[in-house]
Amino acid sequence: MAHEPDHPGRGNAWRPVAAALADPRRLHLYARAVLAADDGAPLDPAHLTSAEAKSLAVLQKAGLLTVRENRVEPSPSLFRDLLAAGVQPPDSSARRFLVNGRIEAYPRKRSDRLELLHLVAGEVFEHAVPPEPGLRPVLSEKDLTARLAGYTADPAAIRRYLVDEGIVARDPAGTRYWLTRPRPAEGMDFA
Repeated sequence: MAHEPDHPGRGNAWRPVAAALADPRRLHLYARAVLAADDGAPLDPAHLTSAEAKSLAVLQKAGLLTVRENRVEPSPSLFRDLLAAGVQPPDSSARRFLVNGRIEAYPRKRSDRLELLHLVAGEVFEHAVPPEPGLRPVLSEKDLTARLAGYTADPAAIRRYLVDEGIVARDPAGTRYWLTRPRPAEGMDFA
């Protein structure tokens, strides 16, 4: 019976494998089983000594070996699964540009910058209250700058970028700001 590694996202799934191979007798039996299977003549569990049978049981529990129809076979997917268990897929959202929730550097590609600016603008205006029901939320320059300061050390620069890209508009006096374009849906281009 093959053992599935502990939950794939868990960092200790490798421990039973390492523990099973830490014993020289089990390591030797594992090596014999791999080489025998590679030669096309897998080990027969009926021909193992009682000590080897105990080692086989530990190796099976760790998922290193399986027994099928009197054949001891290695589990080649175990190591691939263990390696994949610690790998997180890369973040493809605009959050990938934030370090601890803050902008450390602006992306070079314009589409990436727009994606980041839309994310920040959407979050900054998310809880803004409209002046009247049915109207767009409006923020004063002071409030907008304070909210943007949560994302960057230079909130005035990001405020300018938001206006220059047409994501946020301002009144002629530059005292009131509102969101002009909603953030594109997940997977949509920001160009």
